[in-house]
Amino acid sequence: KMQKWLPVATVLATVLRPATAFTVQPAARLHVGGPSLALAASSHRKRLVTPRRTMLRMVAAADTAATKIVGPEWNNDDEYTGLDAIELKADLASVGRLIDELSVLSTKIDMDKLDSLDATVLVDMTRKSTEAAVMLMNVATFAGCESSVDGSNLQARSLQANIRAMSSKMTQATQSASLAIKLAPDAIIAQYLATCPEEAFNVEHQRKLKDFTLSLPEENLITALSVDGNSAWSQLYSSISSTMSCDVGGKKMGVAQAASLLASPESGERRSAWEGIQAAWTQNEEAAAAILNSISGWRLELNRRRAAAAGQPVHYLDTALHQNRMTKKSLEAMMTAVEEGKTVGQRALKLQARVLGKKQLHPSDLMAPPPVAEGAASLSVPFDQGVSLVAEAVSTVDASVGDFVKMMSDKQWVEGREGDKKAPGAYCTQFAKSRHPRVYLSAYSGSFQHVSTLAHELGHAFHSWVMRDMERAETRYPMNLAETASIFFETVVGDRLIQLAASPEEKLRYAWYDAESAGAFLLNIPTRFDFECRMHEAREAGETLSPTLLKQLMADAWQGRYGDSLECMDDMFWATKLHFHMTGIQFYNFPYTFGYLFALGVYAQQESKGADFHQSYVDLLRDTGRMSAEAVVQKHLGCSIEDPDFWRGSIRIIEQKMDQFEREIEAAGL
Repeated sequence: KMQKWLPVATVLATVLRPATAFTVQPAARLHVGGPSLALAASSHRKRLVTPRRTMLRMVAAADTAATKIVGPEWNNDDEYTGLDAIELKADLASVGRLIDELSVLSTKIDMDKLDSLDATVLVDMTRKSTEAAVMLMNVATFAGCESSVDGSNLQARSLQANIRAMSSKMTQATQSASLAIKLAPDAIIAQYLATCPEEAFNVEHQRKLKDFTLSLPEENLITALSVDGNSAWSQLYSSISSTMSCDVGGKKMGVAQAASLLASPESGERRSAWEGIQAAWTQNEEAAAAILNSISGWRLELNRRRAAAAGQPVHYLDTALHQNRMTKKSLEAMMTAVEEGKTVGQRALKLQARVLGKKQLHPSDLMAPPPVAEGAASLSVPFDQGVSLVAEAVSTVDASVGDFVKMMSDKQWVEGREGDKKAPGAYCTQFAKSRHPRVYLSAYSGSFQHVSTLAHELGHAFHSWVMRDMERAETRYPMNLAETASIFFETVVGDRLIQLAASPEEKLRYAWYDAESAGAFLLNIPTRFDFECRMHEAREAGETLSPTLLKQLMADAWQGRYGDSLECMDDMFWATKLHFHMTGIQFYNFPYTFGYLFALGVYAQQESKGADFHQSYVDLLRDTGRMSAEAVVQKHLGCSIEDPDFWRGSIRIIEQKMDQFEREIEAAGL
């Protein structure tokens, strides 16, 4: 689940236009479901001097905790005191005035006379639209936070609807400038960039879409219709999922609460939760199928219109590739290596099944925690200890990184309470005005998977934190590079725990999450990618996406990746997984595997770079908003991501982790 504010890059390049194909969309911040990776960065190369047993004693104490773990409650009062806050209403009023001013300025742009366009008009519109976007996204973040905690909050939902309407108006007001930036002669753009040099990369990236741009009236119509059209389908899914109840072992609960039980140490409870979620969505499968039909149909129709304008075909992957600032060749290179490496992911699941004493895992076991010795309490870490664990781990990269983690907790910038009406999942967001991040967890129950998810989202928060002094236009990074930071954070935490483990059982427990990550990123994410490709192909061929067809497409996708590593396939995954129903970002899947493999490559450099690693890592993060994925990797790693060998190197690292996992299994006598 994500209500993500992203730094305003080129507002004129339709920052707030989620419905239009080929716009750069916000980087998504949502944990995949498999732990074992993380983040790091800041200023000095100091290590916290922590006695070896400190963390282990903390974990042992958590093991024996008898009380129910309660997640943290965030405090957003430093932004707005409530949905009726005077400051919030003032910001919306200011946005309204700025939109009116932008509308007046837009009349100075004649699309038929761009060669004589006054570049100062573009400059003025950039300044005003950035100011408006910051305030509008600040309110949007607050409303999203309120809605995430209580999906039935009608006031929050009403405010979100108002924000979407204002976003549409703003996009329409700036549409002429957005098109001018794509279509104007180079000389005019050079004048514009002389005053707004921070917009250089974004302008260059947007001008790649010059041939696919429709007329101003058409672009405005698309934007206007998307509010109650394409974007509304995603809102419908969120409303259904946040208010739906399911039966878990005879107990009624919300989907988010049931989803948290998928990390239960009890196999029966996991299965009951999985079956309850499946049953609930089966009752709503027609609605879920209608949502996917409409979203994919909208995208394909836009592609057809743009293809006609350009006189060349538009592939259903083109928008996602543009959003992630990467080439098709890079994606093909990565997926080639992933296909070759799927046996590594299958091996990971088979090793997990061996540890659990099963012949094969069930889909409900994919987020299972590692087992504990008979008679021992299941591993459970109170939130404050979980924060300390993450902070101590990332402090091995730099002490200031650990300080950042502690600050997030001290300032109450993390939400993790249980609640029947909470939105499922986890995300990181940021308030645009203050540039202060927030982390949301649907329910922090103290499992090590939740600790890992916490690390993942704190990694995202750190990424935006190290960019807070930069020009806003240079802080807008795509999803694939965004996931690099979060996964790096998880890696640091997972590896640190293994280093500190005092027994084979502890090493096995922490290595478990490396196996879970291998399964998630080498199998689950590619399965989602395969399904979405087949779904678009079926829709493009004129087929109606019925629940029956979607189940078959999903079952085939699961079988193709998982093979014999699971006892059955999850053919309802198309309904239960939010990502397929999001309209702002297309193909909300392969960027996760990109981030996972890229993060492993970055993490592998820590030892060779030594004291220089921290600063070089921060430099890499700061470049993610002003370079393509290919350029970032070439500059900081000296490699080409268009070569499958780059990705194969990371998969070899995963193989080594699985070798270690198997050794720990054998050492534990399993």
